[in-house]
Amino acid sequence: MCSPDQVDESLPVVKIGFLNMMPDAALAATERQFLRLLAANSGVNCLFYPFEITGIERSEQAKIHIDQYYCDFEALKLIDVDALVITGANVSQPLLQDELFWPELIEVLDWARSNVRSTVCSCLATHAATKVFYNVDRMHLGDKCWGLFQHDVLQAEHPLLKNVESSIMMCHSRFNDVTKQKFIDQQIEVLIESEQVGVQLACERNISVVYFQGHPEYDDISLLKEYKREIIRYLNGQRKDYPPVPQNYFNPSALEVIEQYKQSVLASGQRKDLIDSFPEDELMQATNDPWKKSAQAIFSNWMQWLVS
Repeated sequence: MCSPDQVDESLPVVKIGFLNMMPDAALAATERQFLRLLAANSGVNCLFYPFEITGIERSEQAKIHIDQYYCDFEALKLIDVDALVITGANVSQPLLQDELFWPELIEVLDWARSNVRSTVCSCLATHAATKVFYNVDRMHLGDKCWGLFQHDVLQAEHPLLKNVESSIMMCHSRFNDVTKQKFIDQQIEVLIESEQVGVQLACERNISVVYFQGHPEYDDISLLKEYKREIIRYLNGQRKDYPPVPQNYFNPSALEVIEQYKQSVLASGQRKDLIDSFPEDELMQATNDPWKKSAQAIFSNWMQWLVS
């Protein structure tokens, strides 16, 4: 990753617009995560342009960060970017079209179709894009699809899948799903799929839109941080049920620590007092990121395709 004054003139340049819709707690971390993926191809100068849209509630601290580093969509359109990355988001309404940010997100997606070579969508952005482009409604899963799952590469010869192993682990964190058949019905190629949790990666035949249902950008501790946030919500009375553990993520020794903490919480009448005793440091030592290599390869291939 480089700034305009650090461009290596011997390498091609790609300008990436970055729409970060993630909630405040993950705002800066999501920037870093996608920056690392975009920097995976060291043979390309990548210029990174974060931008915002209206309708996403932000804290004062987050607004300060955004005001310092982000532009608005109108300014982004003047930069002549080559591609976009659009993140997931937290939603408050059952239907995406009832979200305050929906009208401007439609505008971004429609504009990108005609003005950039490719758009990478992550999680909710994928569901938004399939709704906008094909009127495909996502399906609520009932329970959260959350954790680390085995996936199969279905098209090993695809340009995005060079140097990606045939069987990989990747992360999901979502309540909704677009099925494989719905992608196929719209002539969208399904590239990576899990028998357990469905499609991870799909794309248009011309790679103009790349659809991730999961989170290739996640760090090794991202699911841990997310789990901790849900624990805190429970301790503060913001959710009624004790949160489930992300599947296939923690090793057996970490699960024992988690169960011990859970029992101490359930036995306590003063739940808020246990927030500080959540064993985060201990659990951090038990995390890893087996999806990192595959995610980096996919984004490196995407960057190489953009300059081809």
